[in-house]
Amino acid sequence: MVACNRRGAPAGAALVGRRSAGALKRVLGASCAGGLLLVCAACSGEVDAAAQAAASAGDGATAGPALEALMAEVPKPDPGPHPRKGALQSRFEQVINTTLEKARRLSEGKAHAGNIDLAVCVLEVGDDPVELVARHADRPQRPASNMKLVTTAAALVLLGPGQEFRTPFEGRGTFSGGTLTGDLVVRASGDPVWHPEGRAQERLREVAQQLYGRGLRRIEGDLVLDEGSFLEPGPGPGWPGAAQHWADYCARCAGFSAQGGVLWAVVTPEAAGTRARISVHPTPHGLGSRYGVETTRGGPLDVRVGATRSAVTVKGSLAAGGEPFVATFAHPDPVALFGAVLESELRAVGIALEGEIRRERNVAIETPLPGPLAELRSSLDVLYPAINSDSNNSVADQLFLALGHTVVGRGTRDGALEAVQLALERLGVSTAGWIQVDGSGLSRHNRISAHQVTALLEAVLRGADESADVLLDSLAVAGRSGTLAKRLQGTPCEGRIYAKTGWIAGTSALSGVAFPLDGRTLVFSILIEYPPSVGGMNTHCFKPMQDRLCSILVEEEVP
Repeated sequence: MVACNRRGAPAGAALVGRRSAGALKRVLGASCAGGLLLVCAACSGEVDAAAQAAASAGDGATAGPALEALMAEVPKPDPGPHPRKGALQSRFEQVINTTLEKARRLSEGKAHAGNIDLAVCVLEVGDDPVELVARHADRPQRPASNMKLVTTAAALVLLGPGQEFRTPFEGRGTFSGGTLTGDLVVRASGDPVWHPEGRAQERLREVAQQLYGRGLRRIEGDLVLDEGSFLEPGPGPGWPGAAQHWADYCARCAGFSAQGGVLWAVVTPEAAGTRARISVHPTPHGLGSRYGVETTRGGPLDVRVGATRSAVTVKGSLAAGGEPFVATFAHPDPVALFGAVLESELRAVGIALEGEIRRERNVAIETPLPGPLAELRSSLDVLYPAINSDSNNSVADQLFLALGHTVVGRGTRDGALEAVQLALERLGVSTAGWIQVDGSGLSRHNRISAHQVTALLEAVLRGADESADVLLDSLAVAGRSGTLAKRLQGTPCEGRIYAKTGWIAGTSALSGVAFPLDGRTLVFSILIEYPPSVGGMNTHCFKPMQDRLCSILVEEEVP
């Protein structure tokens, strides 16, 4: 393992990685005949369509100075280069023009070619990449969840495959006879402490058992959560308005978290006329509980969930004999959630905490014990599919801040921006007009061009380690898994498209890598902006257009 604390990052808590030998040969050589298509679509695309208008309004959060400087330098949109003449370009233009006319017709003129910005870039990968399609390819646009490609690629470039979070648990005081006469200090690393089924308490039980195994039975002082340089949890600049902050896609990020700051409610019907069984994970969540769901003989499902700073609410009704109802929603404070779950797990294994949970920053330990008492380790390999296949916003945002903390010593948006910029420079990707506010793409302030996305993908694919494999394997597969499971089923693209899907109001995007049947390798990006007040555009116009363009890349011979 190689510690990746660089340029003064706080000692201890860090992301740690190792470089893997070997290159990705299977996607760039003759062995890829038979072909696959990797695609990425925009943001946490499962945002409720009813929230479109609200999603277009930010919450007033402010950006840091580096971000503000980048925003000030964004070039004004220009008409872009004249589209290249060629068979593939012509086929794309035909589909695009048909889609623009369909959008005008369905919206009764509210959305049209004059207020829809549609950028496309397609490159053939090789020793000398060839541009096959370019339509406004250098114009910075909102990428929505395509920004997750940038976040995960940056992590792979800066740290290499096989990296992991490390969160140390240190003693402040003396430790003898099973008693720590002082505080147990936990150093923030940005780890989302994520579990695929919502049970983050099982991850924290691991570290509690480590502490018990070291002989710890009693903590006379406090449980101190050292947040270090990480920002205070809160909504990001350009995120949806306050009415949506309860939703899982608006979960906050911070130095500490559990389950990426997302709560899972499982409501199981019992006999008609009785209360349904309710469980909420991770548990305990540190908030009050307002639970009450009635089991009825019939009728529609009507269960409401949410969390405020005072309580978690799960109320309503559901019919007897049905399947359990599962809902996810944001905890208002991921640091408090981490502390509540950790304290519970300490007690569960037999470690008594006599003090309280306290939050500090940059805790100094004058006479530290030799080495940490325990260390929580989390592999990033299991997080990449959550980010790219399932479009998990909070996990992506945690990774974004963790890169800032690990690479430049600041777990802030500015620190993360600086780290990602370093990664783009290493890949040889231009940063002109690029703005990144978060790791997920939820912010409406984010900007990147189709050309920059394809350059990023092309550079990662041709890298000298296993990063390309990790990135490809993290994406949803058309017709089979993740957010692409129900798209392109039963077509030649099924199993050939590896993708990151998503949407925010007024934005739709699809970017990735195609392995056509003719054996070549293509990277492409499709970025679309349209009036956010016009509903139904993504479902009825732009997603079908993206699928059609994918089919052209997979099925038709590229000139």
